[in-house]
Amino acid sequence: MDLLTVDRLPPILRSAIATRQLVAGQRLFRQGDSASAVFVIESGRLKIVRNTEEGKPITIEIARAGESFAESALFSEFYSYTAIAEVTSEVIAYPKQPLLSTLRDRPDLAEDFMTLLVRKNNALIVDLELQSIKAAHRRVLQYLQYLVGSSDSKVVSFDRPLKDVAGEIGLNPATLSRALTRLENEGAIARELNSIILQDFSAA
Repeated sequence: MDLLTVDRLPPILRSAIATRQLVAGQRLFRQGDSASAVFVIESGRLKIVRNTEEGKPITIEIARAGESFAESALFSEFYSYTAIAEVTSEVIAYPKQPLLSTLRDRPDLAEDFMTLLVRKNNALIVDLELQSIKAAHRRVLQYLQYLVGSSDSKVVSFDRPLKDVAGEIGLNPATLSRALTRLENEGAIARELNSIILQDFSAA
């Protein structure tokens, strides 16, 4: 479902959506708030964070322009995490009931929505695979390979500080820095300013 193409949405859904402007650090919703909408990012970037029972915040997703999040709101009473804008962002809110009605009435859109969820599930599988790699430098190399995918370009340019990237893959900043240095020394990568170039996938 192309939720960003507002003009193509069914009238009942198009009339219900609303746009929200967020500044860096602003919360869109908090863990435990009433789950009232699914969101799509039109511009910017949001961090999805869940607090454990011990009060420790865990980043479970970084949502970027063109991506959706909070899909579980369709079948949940409360949000199970907090959404925070990392940069100035604009999001489109799709209220729960109009969206559910649209998916029930439009099998083609329901299928598109399921495809979106499958892609997110596959991304979660990749994250779990990364977490299972104990050696930090191997985890980082696998993460970089995942980012470039099948693209001819082997250049990775981060849109976030490395300390935030470290948390995304379950490492602390110092460990990430050491892992990158090791990969560079072994010839697996080269670093240029904010970019990393993969040079030898068989390294490390």
